[in-house]
Amino acid sequence: MRFASRMSKLPPIPTLAMNTKAAEMKAQGVDVISFAAGEPDFDTPEHIKEGAIQGLRDGATKYTAVRGIPALREAISDWAEEHKGLRYDPKTEVIVTVGGKQSVFNALHVLVEEGDEVVIPAPIWVAYEPVATLTGAKPVLVQTSEENGHKMTAEQLREVVSARTKIVVINSPCNPSGCVYSREELEAIAEVVLSTGAMVMSDEIYGKITYDGEEHVSMAGFSDEMKARTLVLDGFSKTYAMTGWRLGYTLARPEIIEAMDTLQGQSTSNATSFAQYGGVAALRGSHEFLDGWVAQYDARRKAIVEGLNSIEGLSVVNPKGAFYAFPRVSEIFGRQGPDGVLKNSMDVGLYLLEHAHCAGVPGAGFGNDNYVRFSYATSLENVKEGIERIRAAVGQLG
Repeated sequence: MRFASRMSKLPPIPTLAMNTKAAEMKAQGVDVISFAAGEPDFDTPEHIKEGAIQGLRDGATKYTAVRGIPALREAISDWAEEHKGLRYDPKTEVIVTVGGKQSVFNALHVLVEEGDEVVIPAPIWVAYEPVATLTGAKPVLVQTSEENGHKMTAEQLREVVSARTKIVVINSPCNPSGCVYSREELEAIAEVVLSTGAMVMSDEIYGKITYDGEEHVSMAGFSDEMKARTLVLDGFSKTYAMTGWRLGYTLARPEIIEAMDTLQGQSTSNATSFAQYGGVAALRGSHEFLDGWVAQYDARRKAIVEGLNSIEGLSVVNPKGAFYAFPRVSEIFGRQGPDGVLKNSMDVGLYLLEHAHCAGVPGAGFGNDNYVRFSYATSLENVKEGIERIRAAVGQLG
């Protein structure tokens, strides 16, 4: 069978590939510790479940408006005003999507076409580059440095923007590095953006998971013009442990939301009706649970950073947000394992899975082959045990 040529532009998602291999090993009885999934290990809070259950009992089993039920769009608008200092009209400037990934797909497909450029700081989440490529646009990857905490500088952006630049991607806090852009850094980037015709796609889904007093800042709040130039992407998966609910949203000016509504109407249509009622409960309900979750993430963060940095050949920049550590593993390239020489991040990832029984995700999929991503959205006990397994496996390399 001959597939459409566009399929050659879509690589398999590396996180899912490693999760699948780890699951296969577990099914064979292997005790695998998975640091691969970007998924909270906490259960969805009960009041959110009850919101969805009540929706089902009340008959919320039919189609909704493509852009979501009014109650959820109003809750999103109110939440954005309270937590981001941004006001969006729930009728015209909010759309509910089938997870955060659909927000990315919608944004790039309604704004970008062949010949355009999408600036993406690397390392960064695996979906942006393939989806941009699918539109026919050219992804322009900007390699960041450890010295700057894996953050793109305004100077780097100024060097790559052109008349063809349509979108600049910002993900703060960032998957996979955990970097958090400061207000000053984002203001400098905004100044560059405003000197061009580009827009910003600001993925803020980890905005409530920060450490060490770091503040999440949305570029859309800098000025009316910057708000008009920014698409704010957010969702429920990370803050509320609702990954399987597939519920995200985009905030943008009316004509962009209208275009997304049209595109989404021809693809998935509305997000699951009763899940949207769970979303209302999430935004309107108590957030007391979140402080405890973040405190646990923080304890794991400190343990995994200290542990990885104590292993010869590995080093990691301290993440300030999200729940990922992104250690450099390139110093062990060229060393000999039982199955051959480790040449790249995929080799390292497979070696650690097969010989340390620890699953991480090779950095190649995130735009930098010198690293492997570890999610510490798992127990502190798993983090500590995993570190010792990794230490032993690295120590056995020739």
